[in-house]
Amino acid sequence: MSLKRTSPTSRNNQSSSLSKALFLLAAMALAVASCGRLPVYSHYEHISSDGWRRDDTVSFTTTVSDSANYHLTLGLRATNAYPYTQLKVNVDIASPLTPRASHSTPFIINITNPEGEMQGRGSTIRQYTVPLGDIVLSRNDTLTLSIHHAMSRFSLPGIADIGLTVEQ
Repeated sequence: MSLKRTSPTSRNNQSSSLSKALFLLAAMALAVASCGRLPVYSHYEHISSDGWRRDDTVSFTTTVSDSANYHLTLGLRATNAYPYTQLKVNVDIASPLTPRASHSTPFIINITNPEGEMQGRGSTIRQYTVPLGDIVLSRNDTLTLSIHHAMSRFSLPGIADIGLTVEQ
């Protein structure tokens, strides 16, 4: 019976080859994982510390450079000074296909869970994201989104920022 001996150089080459293979595998996994939607616009508007008034409409306008299907996401940052479990907002979206939004689309954002604990990411300021849906836009189309709250209270404390992200 004969035993095959491997030299230290041979073992180092095998180890080096294995390291390279693992590195390439990790790089490919990272590349595949990052193949999500590409943000083409992301902006937040700060809300006055006096509160978000019902007549304060927050608007966003952007022009897209490519014809594509775009995904819209509303962002909200709130503090524990917000007094309700939900936030009701109305969103108007205008584009060349719908130059004048004929009606507002209502959205409800759950601020707390049933136990009254704030949801969202973060500690002092909580981040909430709400998918608004998809819209097809052509090259150089302009998208305008306007949002206002639809709560019974005229001025809402605890809302820090409202944002919009458009992804392709």
